[in-house]
Amino acid sequence: MENNFKSEYSWAFDYIRSYFFELEVIAEIGSRDGLDAIDLAQTFKSKFNYVFEADPDLAKEIELKISNSKKESNFFLYNLALGNQDKSVKFLAVDLEKYENKGVGSLFKINFNNREISDPDNNRQNVQKTIDVEMKRYSSLDLKTPDLIAMDVQGAELEVLKGFEEQLHDVKFIILESSISENYLGGSNFSEIHQYLRNKFKLIASSRHSEKNYKLFWDNFKYKWSTNKKYQPDLNLFYINKSLL
Repeated sequence: MENNFKSEYSWAFDYIRSYFFELEVIAEIGSRDGLDAIDLAQTFKSKFNYVFEADPDLAKEIELKISNSKKESNFFLYNLALGNQDKSVKFLAVDLEKYENKGVGSLFKINFNNREISDPDNNRQNVQKTIDVEMKRYSSLDLKTPDLIAMDVQGAELEVLKGFEEQLHDVKFIILESSISENYLGGSNFSEIHQYLRNKFKLIASSRHSEKNYKLFWDNFKYKWSTNKKYQPDLNLFYINKSLL
């Protein structure tokens, strides 16, 4: 693990520990560099760590980091995109010659048109390059149902969740990145994700407002009815299966 690394999911760890100190199965989806996957495995002593990354260049980097970890045999790396269909798709990977943030590759195009004039990314030209990747539904892979889903997939959250099909009902915890504004053209937003999960899962907290969810819903309401649809930073959400409550 790199020095001073702090997982983007660490803010939710105490919520999980209030139920379980150890988890058997973790699925980390949209892994980028593999560091979050390794941190999750070390934190919760998981025996099965499914790591998903669609970008083949990033998958090679993840493979190297995993091979240097102490529990290499506990990791299973999949170089594919998760979604709600099984097919070949066009994935928009980051062109690192144009943009330094390698973690914003997506099935959807980045929306730079909603940025404020003062934002360095205002109307930035396309920084993504198209590559062919395989998309699979999680349910088609014959894998164990994860106790925890940790997901950062840049607008594809709803498609990934749908691809779990019946297995989603037995997932204990979900941490995922989402957005209120349309940060990826055609990508899912907080309202759509929450509507999909609300029957089986309870929203416990967000990285923006902690447990004050009324503030999150108020932010979403204001954006929905605003005529100024400007960029809002992504935020992480923590859901728990209602069967645990």
